[in-house]
Amino acid sequence: MHEFLFFNLDFKQSLYLVLTMSRIISIGTAVPQYGTAQNKIIDFMQMDYNDDTASRKLKLLFHHSGINTRYSVVSDFDSRKSETNIFGAEKPVPNVEKRMKIFKDNAASLAIEAIENSFQKLNRTIGAFGITHLITVTCTGIYAPGLNTELVEQLDLPNDIFHISVNYMGCNAAFPALKIADMITKTDEKAKVLVVCVELCTLHFQPKDDDANLLANTIFGDGAAAVVVVSDAAARHDQQRGLEINGFYSIVLAGGKGFMGWNINPVNFEMVLDPIIPDFIGDHVNEIVSKAGKKLNISRSTIDKWAIHPGGKKILDSIKKRLELSDADLQYSYKVLSEYGNMSSPTILFVLKEIMQTDQKSDEAIFSIGFGPGISIEAAKFIYAE
Repeated sequence: MHEFLFFNLDFKQSLYLVLTMSRIISIGTAVPQYGTAQNKIIDFMQMDYNDDTASRKLKLLFHHSGINTRYSVVSDFDSRKSETNIFGAEKPVPNVEKRMKIFKDNAASLAIEAIENSFQKLNRTIGAFGITHLITVTCTGIYAPGLNTELVEQLDLPNDIFHISVNYMGCNAAFPALKIADMITKTDEKAKVLVVCVELCTLHFQPKDDDANLLANTIFGDGAAAVVVVSDAAARHDQQRGLEINGFYSIVLAGGKGFMGWNINPVNFEMVLDPIIPDFIGDHVNEIVSKAGKKLNISRSTIDKWAIHPGGKKILDSIKKRLELSDADLQYSYKVLSEYGNMSSPTILFVLKEIMQTDQKSDEAIFSIGFGPGISIEAAKFIYAE
């Protein structure tokens, strides 16, 4: 009898979790003040590399990058500005300690700018809204007390607030952060979760002539994004539109462990980026969509919008070709890549923000994919909800 009662309780709780949903009601974004056109960035890099072979490689990579502008917390990449000036052929290569100091001095303020942007969209102040849970995400810097402690202090959040960090998971780290937010709101209908991703990728620049470093110097930029997640019941009560989180799917692709990652050395966080990555992901993308579709109850024909992490133009082109998609299908990803480059974890949130800003119909299905070290794949299904 007791076993039956416990079974019933577990079943009812499981059923409640299945029936309840969470909703993204706002996405805010921010980029640093130093925005530089790609043709100016390559001028700087060619001078800093001071090597004809590397210069030829950079020209080819920049020409095919699909990027028009990138942003940085330092001014060095635009020769017309000299406010920061920590990089340059005439200067010693800055060590990781100096780079981390710049991260510490800039990460929280950029995160707060994104957070404030997200609350402007809600026409609410941060204090009045009443954040109950804080999740921070980064892979480009480290210090303690860390980013979430600074945000609690600077935003005047309750000092007993639930807070947690998702660190060093790379470009697809926004997905596990959203998973945590989703679980929180499913177990606490009154929870108001703030997820903030901030990455200062450009701090790890170094003029090293190898394929991974050249590619990283071509595509990465700095940025931050903040997401407000509440229960679907709370969103309906307050008449807040947004993206209903409808499930997640994860997989680590066998054989991809050495293709993407980074190593911390005395100079910087050095990227590992194998040129085979676009083809490798392309070879698996149909399988990913098929397996994710079965778990998330979605098929190619029922996907209304695609939100693909713009890790680089070649990755988007490979996915477009293998899935037989059009430029219009990936327009939001190409747009974010063009305007900001790859900002690591915030980037997919920039893409979702673009989608949220378009005219949408109730119950439209958005399918999203991100790529990270491993190679690890994260996918999610969102439904536009009135």
